[in-house]
Amino acid sequence: MPSFTSLAIPALYQSSRILAPRSMAALRHAQFSAKAAQKPEIVTYEEIDSLVHGKDHEKVVLIDVREAGEVAKGVIPTSHHVPLGSIQEALALPDKDFEERFGFKKFGKDDEVIFYCRSGKRSGMAFDLAKQLGYKGVRNYSGSWLDYEAKTGNTSK
Repeated sequence: MPSFTSLAIPALYQSSRILAPRSMAALRHAQFSAKAAQKPEIVTYEEIDSLVHGKDHEKVVLIDVREAGEVAKGVIPTSHHVPLGSIQEALALPDKDFEERFGFKKFGKDDEVIFYCRSGKRSGMAFDLAKQLGYKGVRNYSGSWLDYEAKTGNTSK
């Protein structure tokens, strides 16, 4: 009489061959769905326009990383100012100290945060730094102020 092992192993192998393709398809679908739920790291003007004119500005933190002199020439509505030179220190501050220094509530590591600057270079640096520090919801408006200004007709003073 054959042993249990000699009968069970071929049966398990056969069932795994039948079920595996379905399992892999389900796994691929789950991975695709998770990626689809994540927003792209680069933000478009249309998203910024929607943010400025919609109710999402309460859910999304828009941060201008330009210097004070540049900010004085114009800003994207609903944005907050944290100069690039202060970003690393700002992200390390306790919530209360951050709010006292910058005048708005500090965002969490999973909150959606969009950085912008004049042309996208400094906002990209802020984005990279935040990612390195574990902020998962950060994004970069790569067109930044120049793109926004051109598309809205706002001009610097």
